[in-house]
Amino acid sequence: MLFDELIAIAAAGPERRALADDAASLTFAELCERAEAIARRLHEHGLRKGDRLAILAGNGIVSTSCFWAAQRLGAIVVWLNEQLPAAGLAVVLADARPRLVLAGEREADRARAALARASGTAADTGSGDASVSAAARAAWVVDVVSLAAMAPVAANAGRPSSQGDAVATRLPEVTGGPDRIAAIVYTSGSTGRPKGVSLTHGNLSMVGHMAAEDYGTVAGDSYLMVVPLHYIHGLMILMCMHLRGAAIHFAGNFVFPRAITQQLIDTGVTGFSGVPYHLQAMVERGGLLEASLPSLRWIGITGGRAPVALLEKIARAHPAIEIHISYGLTECSPRITALDPARVLTKPASVGAPPPELTVSFLDENGQAVPDGEIGELVVAGPTVMAGYWNAPEATREVIDEQRRLHTGDLAWRDAEGDIFIRGRVKAMIKTAGERIFPEELEAIIERVTGVRDVAVIGVPDALYGQRVEACVVLDDTSEAALAALRASVLEHVPLARSPKHYRVYAALPKTANGKTDKPALLAELSAADA
Repeated sequence: MLFDELIAIAAAGPERRALADDAASLTFAELCERAEAIARRLHEHGLRKGDRLAILAGNGIVSTSCFWAAQRLGAIVVWLNEQLPAAGLAVVLADARPRLVLAGEREADRARAALARASGTAADTGSGDASVSAAARAAWVVDVVSLAAMAPVAANAGRPSSQGDAVATRLPEVTGGPDRIAAIVYTSGSTGRPKGVSLTHGNLSMVGHMAAEDYGTVAGDSYLMVVPLHYIHGLMILMCMHLRGAAIHFAGNFVFPRAITQQLIDTGVTGFSGVPYHLQAMVERGGLLEASLPSLRWIGITGGRAPVALLEKIARAHPAIEIHISYGLTECSPRITALDPARVLTKPASVGAPPPELTVSFLDENGQAVPDGEIGELVVAGPTVMAGYWNAPEATREVIDEQRRLHTGDLAWRDAEGDIFIRGRVKAMIKTAGERIFPEELEAIIERVTGVRDVAVIGVPDALYGQRVEACVVLDDTSEAALAALRASVLEHVPLARSPKHYRVYAALPKTANGKTDKPALLAELSAADA
């Protein structure tokens, strides 16, 4: 289904650019030809409809072409985080059981080590807790194939394979509807073993078009990508662009924010998005505010709440550029709500409203709906809700009820204008001395204080209070005077009983693979300090 949409887009504008980096580019016609040719090569390696194709490589023209090749075959793509060590990859590979692993040059040895670890054949596994036996592994993994081996395939697009004539290499037509699984996206696993979120062709098509409506994406638009494709936002953007005939330009390494700003200028893209860290770095060290960006229409912020001061700086410097704030979960492909850009500065605490295709409601502790204005767990139903967790029916039943509603685990409320406000995670709410505190609310207050670069509020088990509130902060000025000023500023907004008991100063807060603050790691550290 997704590949059919790509074919239709290519037919409508074959010469439009689809993919680019600083060295090469592909039109939509060329992308389809390349995907077809790579699909034949993958088919020769044994990949079939329903098989999993794992991709362990960074963003790029070749890896994205392989994604589309897998869709041509009806295979399921598992895009792996190339930053994961072999042990982390082994857990994912043992669960997904791919037929093939495509690995970049730098990742190939790690991929083989991960497979060996998963099968219990690596010399250094030690513990003997092999995820699967070597015999079982042989049934589901054929090989680790070099991603570079797929690159020359495009030069022979449309020609017979060296392993047979045109008839022998003709690919089977793939049948099936929108409920077929297209991709499995693994969660970062910061709160336990990573879960594989199974997303269908219908899920990804719908979220792509929903995002395109939000961003105003039309054929001929372009986007500079710094977000990795193993991240659900990256996959959504791929759908948003390619299913509307728009191009993706892959950015360079984000180590140098000024280089990314320069790419925005040089490429003349119409859209860009990143996590708050990306935007903060580009503002502080990348010259984003001073840059002339006449082509850029929108900037999206994903992966967490952005400081209001950051939004204000960007809006003042570039009033013609729309700032897009949204909310979602990997389990919802991910888009659930989007805030009208016209309200970003007047309602920065809101995540906006859901699109017409989704139904959102709020439930109390007994599962009963609460009226607007009251807090409840946000549940969502609609065509972007995942099929379920891969190989985990019980875990699926914990979050998707009999009405196919996804229980997000987020406490939220809706105002009279239909905009939604997230109060915090059901499980993250801190109960201290009879008070119920949402960490996100305290974080929003603390991050507005001048000199605060990053913050995470943690509820640490406490014999007296049940839990005590700890604020982990990254500060420009770590002097006692600055800390005293921070405490005083917070107390102007919240009473002493609801304010942090301690402020812990860090050079940098730990992050998960998705770039979010690793609160479980902070909790473990603070709890260990009490022991």
